[in-house]
Amino acid sequence: MPGRLLTSPGSRFWVTCYTDASFGPSGAGWAVWARCVEGRVVRRGACPGYVKSSLEAELAAIFAGLFVACRTWGARVGGVVVRTDCQAAIHLLTTDAVRPRTQNRWPGAMRLRAKILALVKERGIDLELRWVMGHQASNSVQAYLNRACDKLAAVARSGACEPPGARRRRRQRRRGAPVGAARGLT
Repeated sequence: MPGRLLTSPGSRFWVTCYTDASFGPSGAGWAVWARCVEGRVVRRGACPGYVKSSLEAELAAIFAGLFVACRTWGARVGGVVVRTDCQAAIHLLTTDAVRPRTQNRWPGAMRLRAKILALVKERGIDLELRWVMGHQASNSVQAYLNRACDKLAAVARSGACEPPGARRRRRQRRRGAPVGAARGLT
């Protein structure tokens, strides 16, 4: 029966999130594919402005996955399994004591690490991080979902730094219309 809750209102469940990020000179984007017994959610977006490396972009994607799970399913989320292709992000989140040199070198990563750990603690979520090999050619579910998140993150990155109206101006140029024609500026 569509629309029926598969869990009782008081029960807690696990969410599986596949996350990936795309980082380049034009900006950074993240993508999340999240699923639980009540359905799935697929989201993408631009990384915060302080993200200056691929590690920070991957951490932003992990935070987005947790945030999307909590926002979508609320307090019923008891745990989240995050599947990511970034071993450095997994290591940073599972290490109790981060070396001062790492803290100084990666301030954005430390900021995102703190946000992730605070969200997990605040919501009482069990967090499990699992590595998925990135860019593999197999047809497994893990490989497919990692590739899907990779493509969505690249799309999010490409639109991350566009000024408002840039897409409209590109379409107008392709059609041969003057740039200001849509707003009556010509």
